[in-house]
Amino acid sequence: MTPSPVVTRERILRGLGELGTSPGDVVIVHTSLRSFGYVVGGAQAVHLALRDALGPDGTLVVPAFTPQLCHPSTWHGRDLEACGDVSSQMPPYDPLRTPVARSIGALPDLVRALPDALRSSHPHVSFAAQGPHASTVVAGHPDAWRFSAQSPLGRLWDLDATVLMLGTGWDKCTALHLAEYEAAYPGRRAGLWALPRAGADRTEWYEVPELLVWEGDFPAIGAAYEKAGEPLRTVRIGGSVCRAVPVRPLVRFAARRLLGHRDLRRGVAPPGWRDVVEADGPLPCPPVGPRV
Repeated sequence: MTPSPVVTRERILRGLGELGTSPGDVVIVHTSLRSFGYVVGGAQAVHLALRDALGPDGTLVVPAFTPQLCHPSTWHGRDLEACGDVSSQMPPYDPLRTPVARSIGALPDLVRALPDALRSSHPHVSFAAQGPHASTVVAGHPDAWRFSAQSPLGRLWDLDATVLMLGTGWDKCTALHLAEYEAAYPGRRAGLWALPRAGADRTEWYEVPELLVWEGDFPAIGAAYEKAGEPLRTVRIGGSVCRAVPVRPLVRFAARRLLGHRDLRRGVAPPGWRDVVEADGPLPCPPVGPRV
């Protein structure tokens, strides 16, 4: 059995340099520590390497998603009959205390718990940020249209940020959701989605309008982006393939690609969605704008 490569903070820092990461940059980072091999120091070493590369003027952003707070109607394979009103027992979202879902990764949970980090207010798809632009990125995250231009993703566009995929595939590239909001592809749909909020003595739920997003063709979009020779840097760190992609050209490319290659007219809405309707025209939320 081939032993796993050992990856250090210094090696990660060198790889970030090869990806073009520089002091003062704004980056959104997706990570898979397992893909590197054995990381000496784990998520802490990755975070320290990122801070080394970005310097005090750089801003680090991570997804800090909490799908564990979704309404029980969205759960699969759970026997809820003997549990009473499970939905009222959902704990309220707390930006300081609610942990990031394990499926999102160890680095995001580390970042959201840092004393100088800030976290956005969305109870399901918050983002955490550390650095001079942190408050700009996370402020005013709307409950409705959660990945629109008014979300942290829109702020990353405004800041001309870069996506760092450290061992993750294109399916984890959250910035591609911005393109879904911009491109009125066949079968695009909007509906209502339930969010939790703390009531006087129990958690209450309310519905917000939302776009039905889908990551199923993100790998194909990423492959096409790479084949087209769009702006991209790639490096191997340990056993991991890492990519650096600027947000703006990626979203522009993806929006064009969705118009010509995605058709979800036969798609089925997931559990938890209500009153799903076609959304083939402009959405009633601010677009990224003519820049796309």
